[in-house]
Amino acid sequence: MGARLMALLVVLAAQRAWAEPRILIVETRGTPALPTLASQVEMHAARAVTVDVRQAADLDPLTFPDAAAGLVASGAATIVVWMAPVDRGYLVFAAGGWPGRALIELVRVPSDIGPAEIERTVALKIAGLLDAMLAPRAELPAVLHIANPARPQPPAAWRVHVEGGVVHEPHERGLDGRVGITVGRTWSRDGWLVAPSAGAHWQPSGGIDSEPGHASITEVDASVGCELGRELGAWSVFARPRFVAGILFARGATDDGRSGAVTLFAPYAGLEAGARYGLSNVVAIGVVLGLDGALHHHQLLIDGQPIVDIGHVRQHVGLTLTVSL
Repeated sequence: MGARLMALLVVLAAQRAWAEPRILIVETRGTPALPTLASQVEMHAARAVTVDVRQAADLDPLTFPDAAAGLVASGAATIVVWMAPVDRGYLVFAAGGWPGRALIELVRVPSDIGPAEIERTVALKIAGLLDAMLAPRAELPAVLHIANPARPQPPAAWRVHVEGGVVHEPHERGLDGRVGITVGRTWSRDGWLVAPSAGAHWQPSGGIDSEPGHASITEVDASVGCELGRELGAWSVFARPRFVAGILFARGATDDGRSGAVTLFAPYAGLEAGARYGLSNVVAIGVVLGLDGALHHHQLLIDGQPIVDIGHVRQHVGLTLTVSL
């Protein structure tokens, strides 16, 4: 539990009991600023109510339900409300002391309607929930008609990763630059991520000089892999086993004037690991390290004379930009 959450619990639990219902709105990570939401709840509520807004940008909305239920149980709030970003909008959740449930999904609002309409919609739902909660208990199930998830889970999402980095090839190739793009589908549950993906990379070697001659190689790769990750607040760490099918377009010449060109298929099996930092709920930056092992040992030969040895193992490091769609 983070320091901000601990402070929130201590402050709220230490305050005196209120005679009127108290609504606590917690602005967690990835949710929009709604400056007039508190005043709109007070305006739409059918009775006097105290509304308190707490900033908690480092709290993950998907791990907050237990803490929200604890705030209600301690008497710090009558209802705790927070939002979670989802595909093209937000889910609004509420924790309260209604019978048979601790958490309800209050409403889903699209992100393209604007902050003012989001505030009005959420305020009306909170006011209606408060009225239902303080009405006779028999009326509550008929008013809510809302499913009770044990814990909100984000839906599957497409992600695009754009990567730029360097590759260390053995022997004559040395260091090469590389750029690539990867597209994957991500599923998450309780902070764990699974993301099958497919990608493509371009890696030119430029001029390669060796004792018997010189050569140039351009490599185009297609890859498939499956990322396994873990969210740690704004950070996430991941590992990605993968298979790479590389096509090498090689051209070389010896010092005595002989030349040749060849196209080679170069398969690799590899493993990548890295970390990302979320700049928002849709954009993240990160670093990735990888190691690939060649399934076949290739050499560029001219009349049986090796010009470039491709080698068995290569390493790479890069920076990534990830966008969730």
